[in-house]
Amino acid sequence: MLGLDKVDIKKLNVNRPGLEELYEDFLHPNPNISAKASHKMVSFWPQASMERWISNLNRDDIEIRRRSVKALSLFGEDALPPMIKMFSNSKDLIVRMSCLKVLVKIAAIEKYDDFPKPLRKVIDIALVDESPQIILALVSLLRQLGSHGLPILIAMARDKNILRAKSAVTAIGEINDSNARNFLLELSEESSLDDLIKESIFFSLENFQNLELTKWNHQ
Repeated sequence: MLGLDKVDIKKLNVNRPGLEELYEDFLHPNPNISAKASHKMVSFWPQASMERWISNLNRDDIEIRRRSVKALSLFGEDALPPMIKMFSNSKDLIVRMSCLKVLVKIAAIEKYDDFPKPLRKVIDIALVDESPQIILALVSLLRQLGSHGLPILIAMARDKNILRAKSAVTAIGEINDSNARNFLLELSEESSLDDLIKESIFFSLENFQNLELTKWNHQ
């Protein structure tokens, strides 16, 4: 993922910029300077940079946390093991949210062809977490997994927790899959549904109609 073999690293060691210098640029208020520094840190100081950014995930400064989340996603699947371990071992809400956000970004980048099995542990833990922030972050992750996350979202859509069910229904409506649409049509027929869930189903089905119209107009 990082695109550097041992020979490349030896060559880069001669003139590579210092880690602290790059980190200062990473903290720069200009987002372009910060982004360039992030890429250089990954290229020249991968291990040290990953450790530095991981340590930032429990910082009080929300801007540093956001930048660190984004930077960690640059490692792609290489960041999965430490994020999964950190999420599983931590009870801190901010840390767990940050880990999930990194995983969401990685899923968006990787566009998995199959369900990424390493994420199963994180998903199982998050499914029993009642905190609204974790619920919403989990739904975002499953949404990024597309059809692979659909079966879990379908189960969540019937949950007694209204936020979990409502956010799952909304996510299902954003997945361009006939199984998603068919489920929402089936769910809409249930008489015991909460009004908030019914409203989400209506808007989700409307979204499917818009997708079909857009597809038809481009044919």
